Amino acid sequence: MLDVKKITGLIVAAALLLGAPLALATMTPRQIYKTKAPGVVLLVASEKNSSSASAGTGSIIRSDGTIITNCHVVFNPKTDSPFESVHVFLKPKRVTGDMNKDLSRHFTGKVIAYDKNLDLALIKMMKPPANLTVITLGNPGQLGPGDETIAIGHPEQGGLWTITRGVIGAEIDNFKGIQGKDVFQMDTSLNRGNSGGPLFDIRGYQVGVNTAIARKGANGIAITGVNFALKASVVKKWAASQKVLLAYGTEPLQPETQVALAQNTAKPKADDKTPEIKATTKQDSSKPATQTQVFSDPSGHGSITMEGSSPDEEGEEYVSRKTTNNSAPSVKTTRKTTKSRRPIRFHRYYRTPPRPFTFHRLLSAVDKVRVNAQDAFDDLERAMRKRGH
Repeated sequence: MLDVKKITGLIVAAALLLGAPLALATMTPRQIYKTKAPGVVLLVASEKNSSSASAGTGSIIRSDGTIITNCHVVFNPKTDSPFESVHVFLKPKRVTGDMNKDLSRHFTGKVIAYDKNLDLALIKMMKPPANLTVITLGNPGQLGPGDETIAIGHPEQGGLWTITRGVIGAEIDNFKGIQGKDVFQMDTSLNRGNSGGPLFDIRGYQVGVNTAIARKGANGIAITGVNFALKASVVKKWAASQKVLLAYGTEPLQPETQVALAQNTAKPKADDKTPEIKATTKQDSSKPATQTQVFSDPSGHGSITMEGSSPDEEGEEYVSRKTTNNSAPSVKTTRKTTKSRRPIRFHRYYRTPPRPFTFHRLLSAVDKVRVNAQDAFDDLERAMRKRGH
């Protein structure tokens, strides 16, 4: 007979495993980079013994080392055929900017299929290492304008394995009149070198292959934030025609949550059992502007003591004290006032109370300033007359 505790433990474990995909329905950009970037490769293609080369990005889509990329990354328009040599570089543990370190994981590859119209190509790594990071395709039909996307690639003048972020701006079917070439338009930053790289959604699924950028419009006007990626549905269908079967990931997108903007004005019911926090006040006679409040937990788990301003005062008060050798500490007080407040009383730690300034003394001082000013104007007028003005 099975132990009841063991059965309960197995049920709980199964529930946690079944609930894990739902809990991980979305990923942060950092999580996507850490988990998916190792499946993104740098591709360098060239003719044998040639000093020039074409560089781009690709993503590993099968554990046998099959890579998806753009055709124009590995295709030589001069010979109208793929480049003879394809070099595949896997991501190091940490990208440093030192090419000798970052490009140490070097493998050779071979073009096994390509389509110039769709701008897609399949690369097969020769003698790939074990435990490759495989990137899973996601259903692009679940996305649309406004959805967040992330790209990883090697932009020109930028770093290797660079991550960028943006949103889908539009969907275009039969891009540039090519049947079946469906694309996302997005503002996710792309540059030369990103070609062939993956476009991810917030689940970490590859929903597109970055393929084109728009940078110059009519009359030479600059264009920014207009980039294009082939949808993963185009990749899946074309790969199947090349006898390479790919599947979409099954993890659903996290449902949108509705935010309530209405203010809750309902009064608590009489039978509401929500515990109330009671406060007791301790007043310090030496500090008339402050008080101590002790908040007791109704369930009997202790209390919290807080010192603050008097309850009939609004706003905040900041006090700083300076001590000199020959005098008691002086206090400099600044206030942030939101409502009318009581004036602060002079505390006993002042050295001497301020001397009263009567209206008679105030008016006498003002009259003295006026007399001095009038004398100055008279002197100026006499000086100007002597000069003939």
